[in-house]
Amino acid sequence: MRAAIEARRLGAAVTIIAKGPVRATHTRMSGGRFNAMSGQNPKDNHDIFFADTINGGAGMNNRQLARILTQEAMDRAYDLESWGLVWERRGPDKYLMAGSGGGTQLRMLGSYDEGIGITEVMIHATRKLGAGLVENRMLVDIAFDDEGVLTGALCLDMRHGRWCFYRCGSLVIATGGTSQVYETNSGPALNTGDGTAVAYRAGAELVDIEFMQFIPISFVFPPSIRGYTLTEPPFYGTRHFDINGEPGKLLNAQGERFIMKHDPVRREGGTRDVLARAIMLEILEGRGTAEGGVWLEPDPKVAHHFQQERPMYTKRILENYGERAANFLEAFQVMPSALYTTGGIRIDNWGRSTVPGLYAAGEVTGGVHGANRQRAAALEQPLQRSDGTSPSAVKRRIQEMTTREVGLVRNGRGLEQVTDTLAEFREQVLPRLAVTGRSRVLNREWMETIELENMTAVVGCMAAAALQRTETRGAHYRQDFPERNDADWSANLYVRKDGDWPRVEKRPLVLETDAPAQPVPARAEAGA
Repeated sequence: MRAAIEARRLGAAVTIIAKGPVRATHTRMSGGRFNAMSGQNPKDNHDIFFADTINGGAGMNNRQLARILTQEAMDRAYDLESWGLVWERRGPDKYLMAGSGGGTQLRMLGSYDEGIGITEVMIHATRKLGAGLVENRMLVDIAFDDEGVLTGALCLDMRHGRWCFYRCGSLVIATGGTSQVYETNSGPALNTGDGTAVAYRAGAELVDIEFMQFIPISFVFPPSIRGYTLTEPPFYGTRHFDINGEPGKLLNAQGERFIMKHDPVRREGGTRDVLARAIMLEILEGRGTAEGGVWLEPDPKVAHHFQQERPMYTKRILENYGERAANFLEAFQVMPSALYTTGGIRIDNWGRSTVPGLYAAGEVTGGVHGANRQRAAALEQPLQRSDGTSPSAVKRRIQEMTTREVGLVRNGRGLEQVTDTLAEFREQVLPRLAVTGRSRVLNREWMETIELENMTAVVGCMAAAALQRTETRGAHYRQDFPERNDADWSANLYVRKDGDWPRVEKRPLVLETDAPAQPVPARAEAGA
C-alpha cells in the first residue's frame, strides 16, 4: 500500500490486488509495534539502532538496506501519523517507547489500535488517492513478451472462478511470508509463499531464504488459537519500559529457568532466535509440559501496564487461559510459532528484484533482515479429475515435514530427506491433486492446489540453502554444525531457479562501502 500511495503521487495508474479480503494482512494481526529513532531517547541514535539491527540479524544483513531501514523508519512513522494513526504517548509531544528483544535502547513505538490501526489508515490513504483495489484475486504467474519484458500478472479471481490478466509495465510483489508451510504458525492462512514462488519461477533471485523467524511465545491451547503470537517475554516484565529491567521468566516443567543455559546476560530479553530455539530444545528433550509448551511467569507488577498497552492480547489471554493468567497472577503455557520469513526476494536499495520491472516490498523480500494460457489450463486440471489426492492432506504432510526438518532444529540428513520428498511430491503427488467440489466460485480447495505448488517451491529453496549453510547462525540452527563460523560463513546464500531445482550460490555480504544501486528516474516506469 505504501508503494501504491507513492506511485499515485507520481501520477501512475495503480491497482492493488489482494489474495483475500484487503484487511486479511499479517500487519493487521500484529501488535502494531514499530522500531524507529524518534530522537526522544537521548541515549539512542541512528548508529546504535543500526548496530542493534545488524546484531539482531546475526551479521547477515545487507548493510545498505539496513541503513535505509534505520535512517528512514521515523519518516515512515510520521507518514502513518499524517494519515491518522495515533502512536501511544506519555504526553502530547512525548511518545511512549518500549524495549524489544535484543535491543539496547527504548525505541519501539506502539499503535493505539495495534496492527488494525496501521492497516486501516493505509487503506483509507490509498483509496483517497484513487488507487484501484480488488479483493479475492490470487497472483499465479508473471507474463513476459518474446524479448523478456514484463507485461503483466495472471491472477485467479476466486469470487467469480475465472482467470484475469492485469497488464502493467511494473509489478510490486508484497504478498507477505511463508509461515503456512509450518504446522504451528502465527501468520494468516493466506501466507503460503505465493509471491516468493512466483518471483522464483520468473527467474528472480532469492536471498537468506534459509532463515525463518519463530516468535518465542504463542498460545499452546486450545487448538483454535494454538500458535497465535503472545509477542516476547520482555512485555511480561519491567523490561517492557526499562531496558535494564527484568523480562517475564521462562520455566520448564521442572520449574527451571532454562534460558540461563543459553543467554545468561540478556536472559529472556534476548533475540527471538535464541529464545525460540531454547524453548524448542526444552520441549524436544522432554522437559516441556504435557501439552507441548513451557511456562511463562509474568510479573504481576506490570499487569496493569500490559493491559493498558496491549488490550487485545489481554483479551485473548483472558478468553483462553483465564482471569488469573490475564492479571499475571499465575504462569501460563507458551511455545514457539513460525512468524516471519526473514529471507525472500532479493532487492536493491530501490526495491528492484533481479528481474526488470519486478519489485518487492515487505516480508516477501530478503536482505534487510537477512503467464500464459497454457499455464492456466494446467492449473484447472484438479477441477476436472474424478479421482486423485486431497490437497488438504498433502498440505498437512508438507507442514509436518517442514516443522520437523526445516524448523527450529535442523540437520543434514533431515534436510536431504526434504529434498527427496519434495521431488516425489512434484513428480507423483501434485500431478494427481483433485478437488471434491466442481464449483469454480470461492473454491478454497482449488486455491490450495495452486498454493501447494508454491509451498513446495519455497520449502525446496529453504531446504537447499539450509543444507548448504553448515553452521548455526541466527534463526538457522544445525544440530550437526552447532557453532557459528564467521571464518567461512560471513556470507549470504542466493537461490535461483535452475531447471526444476534451486541453485544455491554463496556471495560476500553487501557492505555500506559497496557501490549502491542507482535509482530509476521518477516517472520512467509510470503505469504500475
